[in-house]
Amino acid sequence: MKKIISLFLLVTLMISNVTYADAAKIWSKYVAKDKSYSFHYPSGWKVTDDDSTIVIENAKSKEQLMMVMIPYENQKSPKQLASNFISLVKGANPNIKASNWRSLNDSMDDHVVFDLSDKIANKKHLGLGLVIKDLGQAIWFSYFAPEADYYQIRAYRLIEGFISSMALGTASIAPRTDYTIDVATNIDKNAKGFLFVLEFALGAPLTKSQEDTILKSLKDGWRYLSEEELKTYDEYPKLVKSIMKVKQKDMEKLRAALEEMINEWLEETDQKDSSVKIIKSTLDKRGKVVLKGKPPLTEMSLQAYSELIAYSKLLQKNPKASPDKITKKSVDGIKKQVKEVWKDLSKEDKEDIATAPGLWVCLRSLYRFGTKEEQKEIRDSIKKIEQAKEQPKENSNKANAKKAMDMNAHWSMMQIQQMTFNSYMWSRGFNYSITMGKIW
Repeated sequence: MKKIISLFLLVTLMISNVTYADAAKIWSKYVAKDKSYSFHYPSGWKVTDDDSTIVIENAKSKEQLMMVMIPYENQKSPKQLASNFISLVKGANPNIKASNWRSLNDSMDDHVVFDLSDKIANKKHLGLGLVIKDLGQAIWFSYFAPEADYYQIRAYRLIEGFISSMALGTASIAPRTDYTIDVATNIDKNAKGFLFVLEFALGAPLTKSQEDTILKSLKDGWRYLSEEELKTYDEYPKLVKSIMKVKQKDMEKLRAALEEMINEWLEETDQKDSSVKIIKSTLDKRGKVVLKGKPPLTEMSLQAYSELIAYSKLLQKNPKASPDKITKKSVDGIKKQVKEVWKDLSKEDKEDIATAPGLWVCLRSLYRFGTKEEQKEIRDSIKKIEQAKEQPKENSNKANAKKAMDMNAHWSMMQIQQMTFNSYMWSRGFNYSITMGKIW
């Protein structure tokens, strides 16, 4: 172990994203039993070591840091040595894979960095690997975390802090590297900001399943970005606030400009990408008529209204549920009912459903970016829609069943519309225009 201490300075100099933190609170010191070496590790984690391996694990988060002295061959490159070690451990970990081989500078002569993936306890894990070759030694460093919780910024910082703290004897000093940065929250905020801008530009709210797909796609890509690269997307939440305050006369100009940008992006992006397919499908469907009427039932209004009612039903069971907890099954059931009774609904009911896209996207957006008090107000308002509807009695006839599906909560919808549309004029653009017969 003593022989490798001199290598750590090399890696520390190559990793440039050094940040500063209250080291005493987030790093703990470990000293070998024979006091030949020491290092710091994340506080609360467990250390296991022997002459060639150090394993540091967080039992709660299922994260793992590891350092291993691997077989050395002078004629082989760091990448070849890493590949050989991966082949060696495949007997115990058959699902481990490495990809995206790269370096921290312009050369891979003395080290190589790579992404890792594995399946641990039937769950996918992602990781970052580093192999250093120097002074007749080869050393493997790796970090793993469950897929949903993996962020490359954290991986780099944990490995950097661990390596930079290695010292001979008991001289290890706590690194000033902050691995506690809340990357997940920032990415989630930016991704939801992007979704809002996307829906505003399209003039159509996406379904929950579509949003989930796009959010996953964004996060899967963004989890590998550096802190500097992620800052680019900090503009989306700011743009959300600007759109919410935009004046009516400027709204269409802004929306049209954003839609043009999205169309350009669509043309330049892989057409097989799931997010691209969703956006193009939404553009095609946003004015599609499902059933005729005055106004007609459009694909967009049917989906939005059904999600709104599904959420109102959910709130009867769970008053604190968020909009993203509604299920496709419940939404599909309401869509079927709406189509069955559409011809018997009143003009007022049909107009309420026609305004549902603007109302629903507005409420969802306010819920995402609002305060806890605003979120509660939205939940309480939407909950009243289902409460205001007449419930069919047992053994009721078909006419009564249709009446129950009727929008007897019209007054409640109107109240919510007034609360949102008067303050957030941008939301009107999502509605089917009764006079113009088209979106926007």
